[in-house]
Amino acid sequence: MTRFSGIAGSLPSVPGSSRFRRSLGAFVLAAVFVAACTPRGGGTTTTTTTDVDPTVTTTSTTVPGPTVVPPEEIPGTNSPSLSPDVVERMRKEVAELLAVTEEVRGLPFLQTPPVAILDEADFSQRVRDLVASELDPEVLAADGRFYTLMGMLDPGTDLTALLLDLYTEQVAGFYDGDTGELVVPASADGFTPLQKVTVVHELVHALTDQHFGFNDEFERRSEEGNGDDESAMAALVEGDATYFQLVYMESLSPLEALQVATEALGFDSAVLDAAPSWIQKDLLFPYEQGLTFVQALVDAGGIARVDEAYQDPPDTTEQILEPAKYLRREPPAAMDPVDVAVAGWQVHDEGTLGEWGIRLIVGETLRPGEATQAAAGWGNDSYQVLTDDADGVAFGFHYVGESVRDAEELADALIAHAKAQMGAGKAIESGGGLLFDNGPVYVFIDRVENEIFFVASTDRGAGASIRSQLGV
Repeated sequence: MTRFSGIAGSLPSVPGSSRFRRSLGAFVLAAVFVAACTPRGGGTTTTTTTDVDPTVTTTSTTVPGPTVVPPEEIPGTNSPSLSPDVVERMRKEVAELLAVTEEVRGLPFLQTPPVAILDEADFSQRVRDLVASELDPEVLAADGRFYTLMGMLDPGTDLTALLLDLYTEQVAGFYDGDTGELVVPASADGFTPLQKVTVVHELVHALTDQHFGFNDEFERRSEEGNGDDESAMAALVEGDATYFQLVYMESLSPLEALQVATEALGFDSAVLDAAPSWIQKDLLFPYEQGLTFVQALVDAGGIARVDEAYQDPPDTTEQILEPAKYLRREPPAAMDPVDVAVAGWQVHDEGTLGEWGIRLIVGETLRPGEATQAAAGWGNDSYQVLTDDADGVAFGFHYVGESVRDAEELADALIAHAKAQMGAGKAIESGGGLLFDNGPVYVFIDRVENEIFFVASTDRGAGASIRSQLGV
């Protein structure tokens, strides 16, 4: 299923994925961090950084000075409609931002990334083509049925159209990991202050990809991983770029900072604002939680600790949400994956919800603090989503908590969610669990010590079959 990781950076994350693998700069996300975040000092950087105490500053310069690339030597292309003067101005500003990025990130570019400078029509078309190439309408239709089953999406929602509008609304420039290219819209007056922030964010991606090859690892997880590990990788990548975007912002003059904030606050995010709240949260996950994660790495070992994380990336969103578990490399609990079969049904998706995915689901019913508590204590999980040719959808889920209490809290949350969001109807005791089968959907929930078994289906027979195969 579609994992919404990083549309504005590298694409968050409820089950599954036709995953977005490139980095799309977002004005709206910049606005969030402009308004709410300031990086704390710690470790080795190449700029002066301010800690929580504004009277304490640290300055360290251990990296060679930035490389100044002549604008005419920056490889790349531009729209034929653009005048030579506009292209020259844009390339000059990119050259300056390349040097700035090296300085704030403390690493040199191994090669100058190519830059595509496009007019409004070409840029918009490239973005739409890129996003459309990643959106499979058939897959998204099945995803939509799953989210509807779980009470997270209104019936009949065109998920493909929603995501296409959402992703294209937010783009202000992007790094294409497949080509190593920075793609930016042209402006006769050059970059605005907010665009400069966005470009630095995207250039951090280009820089770290050259040094650590994160795009290859992200692609591998996209194709071979369980979904949760991909979201964890996205949080590292986006948290890194966001942290250093904020370091760059510290160098701005008060006037420039005001211009950035004003522009960000004036950005039209109507599509994002109208999207379901869990999609909004999921889109912000790699930036907000990723920033917190990277800050924890910096606090633990400076910028070198962030670089080391690319060599040994986080594997779970639990490690992102609770950085101490990453720092001590706490692995998920051992468990067998869910493996069920129903005659006439196909496996649409399988993987791991992870702590973040679970929080998104129960967050549709519970208050934020309650959802966080219910999802905490995650040990591991596995799920499969099955579909048939008659638009049916079924979900089998097995969860292992770190303690019996953790499983009890999540079981209570899932029961509340089934009643409030899924229209599950009245429950009866069945085999030690709770069975909801007199409403529009079939739902079964059982807790055995620190394990939870959850089944949901639009078809009673399919649900009963999955329950039987899960052994409950």
